[in-house]
Amino acid sequence: GKIAGLEVLRIINEPTAAALAYGLEKKKTGTIAVYDLGGGTFDISILKLTKGVFEVMSTGGDSALGGDDFDHRIFCWAIEEARLQPLSPEDGRLLMMRCREAKEFLTINPEAPITARLATGEMVDIKLDVATFAEIAQTLISKTMQPVKKALRDAGLRVDALHRLDVVA
Repeated sequence: GKIAGLEVLRIINEPTAAALAYGLEKKKTGTIAVYDLGGGTFDISILKLTKGVFEVMSTGGDSALGGDDFDHRIFCWAIEEARLQPLSPEDGRLLMMRCREAKEFLTINPEAPITARLATGEMVDIKLDVATFAEIAQTLISKTMQPVKKALRDAGLRVDALHRLDVVA
């Protein structure tokens, strides 16, 4: 901000910024948890909105946990499922890209194809469904619970005190 010639008053994290944008637009009242599992990090913000004014009650997260970890889990699952031999770096990048695409496709579909023709000529053609994804991602999802519990504790709240949960994608 300073480089652009702006006066920086305060820096806020992504889920707080998303909640601010959402809340100011919707004019909702209540206590909101914003769960932001981004590409490289997980952030949680607990916010209270009263008459268009936000109070940040607590924030937390895990800077070493994000969507990339989920991509890697799908990648490892795909290697096992397709019974692939060790991959070249080029084939590894291709398969990782297809796994990321599959994860994103699952956002609005019950199953996602993972299809790739490897440099060896071998064809990968498997499907990942939501239930399998949930199973292989369970330990990563569980890792988000510690920061969530800490953010709630720091805010002096229990889960039932939340009026809504917003998930930032």
